[in-house]
Amino acid sequence: MLVTVSAVAPAGASGTSGTSGTSGTVGMGADDSIRRYAASSALLANPDRGFYHYTETHLRKDGSGAVPLDVAQLTRWRTTEGVTLVYRVFYLERLVDEDAIDPRYLASVAADLDAARAAGVRLVLRFAYSADSDQDAPAARVVGHIRQLAPVLNANAEVIATLQAGFVGRWGEWYYSRSFASDPARPWVLSDADWAARSAVLTALLDSTAATIPVQVRYPAIKQRLLGEGTDQSGGRAAAAGSGPARAARVGIHNDCFLAGTDDYGTFAAPTDRAWLAAQTRSVVLGGETCAPNGSRSAWPSASRELAAYRYTFLNADYHRSVLLSWGAQGRAEVRRRLGYRLALTQSRVPVRVPAGERMTVRLTLRNDGYAAALRARPAYLVLRGLRTATRVPLPLDVRRVAPGSTVTFAVTVRAPATPDRYRLALALPDSSPRLARNPAYAIQLANAGVWQASAGTNDLGQSVLVTPAAG
Repeated sequence: MLVTVSAVAPAGASGTSGTSGTSGTVGMGADDSIRRYAASSALLANPDRGFYHYTETHLRKDGSGAVPLDVAQLTRWRTTEGVTLVYRVFYLERLVDEDAIDPRYLASVAADLDAARAAGVRLVLRFAYSADSDQDAPAARVVGHIRQLAPVLNANAEVIATLQAGFVGRWGEWYYSRSFASDPARPWVLSDADWAARSAVLTALLDSTAATIPVQVRYPAIKQRLLGEGTDQSGGRAAAAGSGPARAARVGIHNDCFLAGTDDYGTFAAPTDRAWLAAQTRSVVLGGETCAPNGSRSAWPSASRELAAYRYTFLNADYHRSVLLSWGAQGRAEVRRRLGYRLALTQSRVPVRVPAGERMTVRLTLRNDGYAAALRARPAYLVLRGLRTATRVPLPLDVRRVAPGSTVTFAVTVRAPATPDRYRLALALPDSSPRLARNPAYAIQLANAGVWQASAGTNDLGQSVLVTPAAG
């Protein structure tokens, strides 16, 4: 795919530039400098994607099981393994029979989110009531707990990669459940009342938490039935959790039995679910874990095809070890590189010289070698650094539009700086949150050798423009 867009903005502009779609090139000259880039195979510690490490903590009735996140450990995972996602399950055993959440516990949740921010990682969050039984809380109590947790989550939304629906059933996986299944001995048989109770939980999550926090559900059937996203395969009446494109666009899937059995242990309940999921993941997040060896299907050739077909963004690095080991060192290395997005420059075209204050056009081409597109909106800037001054110009680039396997070309026309100098050019893709925008750990590093400027969190284009004194 080739897309060319243009924007005109003054050098040093701090706002978002206006854009207009065009075809062809914009203001290119015969003396432009053209640079082509080779892709790198290095492991990149980019945010919001990759293998994650699993952690859990408990709120048991006897007070045991609390294990706070450790900033030093999270930092080591990021800096030595390139792990920028940490899975965090909060088990709420004590709250099965209690309506109110102790403020001290809410503070401990906030402390874990603070630890993630300090370490430069994001959390994949889930709340559940039991890891070893189907004991969970009734729907009304769950909704109350969600509403009490929401202010803490919303205050730290920028370090939440995704919030899994959780709360229902063992492990929060919406299957083995005492409160949300009319017959717990047959958890696959759900009545309209069971679906209504589950809808109340999903509605509370979507209503109470910030729209910037992605939500994931365990099975396609949950989104299909409760959000009207596809044909209702259950044969029953839908219990809509508040319909609408914006709500549905926020909800992805977590497949916690990737490659297991013939249907990923119930993930694909209907014949159309595979095609449905492949279409969904063009715009919503998919992640999860493997859970059992499954002959040739869980082996590397099959795993490689399905990771790409369903656009996986993250996977558990810790489970199931036998499945992961069966992929071999080369297969695991490829997964580490390609989970989520992997953006690489292929070419840049920059004027060799331009008079101060005159317009100049810079053209960049990016390719996505990852399994998925980036799912978090972020700004893009062209950075011009001279000996005495530096400036940055907003670019008309939305990284979410660089689909896996595609190439996107964009051009920006700007006024050259007013101060004559030689300016070196860089591409900056920082986080959109003001709290994280200056932290290089949350910026995107391009998959090209020698471009990453770690201290600044920018990508050096290896290009410069000489700004000469204005004519006349």
